[in-house]
Amino acid sequence: MILIISILIIGCLILTLQFSIFIPATKGLPILMYHKVSADWNDNLTISVKKLEKHFMYLSSHGYTCLPISKLLEKDQSLKPGKVFSLTFDDAYVNNLNYLYPLLEKYNFHCTIMLPVGFLGKTNIWDKGNEPIMNFEQLLSMDSHFVSYGLHSYKHESLLNMSSSEVATDITTCMHELSLKGIAYLPVLAYPYGAYPRDRVNKAAFAILLENLGIIYGLRIGNRVNKWPVKNRYEVKRIDIKGKDSLWKFKTKLQKGRVKMF
Repeated sequence: MILIISILIIGCLILTLQFSIFIPATKGLPILMYHKVSADWNDNLTISVKKLEKHFMYLSSHGYTCLPISKLLEKDQSLKPGKVFSLTFDDAYVNNLNYLYPLLEKYNFHCTIMLPVGFLGKTNIWDKGNEPIMNFEQLLSMDSHFVSYGLHSYKHESLLNMSSSEVATDITTCMHELSLKGIAYLPVLAYPYGAYPRDRVNKAAFAILLENLGIIYGLRIGNRVNKWPVKNRYEVKRIDIKGKDSLWKFKTKLQKGRVKMF
């Protein structure tokens, strides 16, 4: 009996540490971040279509509303997110068109896909991979009711490794090329690898640079639920959803931002 009780206590402690059971859900706006979708594979950057649908089914059946990123651009300070979430996918893989898009239509959700503009129509060379990236025609084929586009840089390089002039050139090149091809985009930049200046002086200069370029929101990772209104629009947090996450982990991330690992 003592052994059983001990096992139960240890199990409770593990669950408490790992899933923050006694920490209340955070009020605010969770912005979910995904990447690839596969027919049947799950890893840190890939989620199977079956598991992704379980996420969408949970969100839909539990009364969550999908808030498009474009709604945040309206700067409505009276907006008070309750049971809402925003959905983002990075890198514009062709598998998003094949597997994500039908689910968006099925559940009437909206997703903002962050475009690595210099790689459109190519592959994820930055990862030394051969996963196809959507081309302009494929981007234009999706209904704007379900999909919008944001910027994910031109070169898909860490912005920390670039000078201010290089960052400006990269972003303006994105804007020019998308406009030339008739691709509507939101003035939102998802930082490659979540990297951006962290020290006070460089961070302030970086924010001014983005503002001058017309970028309204900068998306990092952070794994936190955003309080609303956001205090710093160039440090908007996203929650990294991994294909290997259990449904329990997904629920924990949705409500609290991150899973507390022991």
